[in-house]
Amino acid sequence: MGILADWILRRVVKSALVFEAGSLERYRRLGERLVDSPLWESLGHLLEEEEHHWRILTDAAAGKIDAAQVERLVKGHLFSGMATIRPLDGEALREWGRELERALAEEERTFLFYGNLRRMSRIPVVRRAFEVLASMEREHVQILRRLLGRPPGNAAGRPVVDSAPPGE
Repeated sequence: MGILADWILRRVVKSALVFEAGSLERYRRLGERLVDSPLWESLGHLLEEEEHHWRILTDAAAGKIDAAQVERLVKGHLFSGMATIRPLDGEALREWGRELERALAEEERTFLFYGNLRRMSRIPVVRRAFEVLASMEREHVQILRRLLGRPPGNAAGRPVVDSAPPGE
């Protein structure tokens, strides 16, 4: 990648950090409530993922890693426990449901935003950066939908995010 492409990537990722800061803070607040909870495996994973993504994005924004390295880090860190996530019910759903609904709405908006920016961009490195960012968000949406007992998509217009990356 050339100097201009590296600079563009850093600018794109710095913009993405604005979206990620809100999600990270939400998951940190959830994490504080999860101490010694049996829900840590599912909900705690969201916090761990968001912190991992934050580190990747801040390193990319600082020019410490390039687009190819970002992509490798994200692909190598896919959540392998997706099939084991069971929907919350009863008391757990009453306790966590409202906050998880808010988190899901935020993650879906961010996923759609990144996907739209990818489709609109004419610069290959920017397209790829937004594709990787959308992939990160897709996983969060999948986890939240599973926890809330939701199918991958619904008639209300929510995205079906268990499918291919944006634009494919």
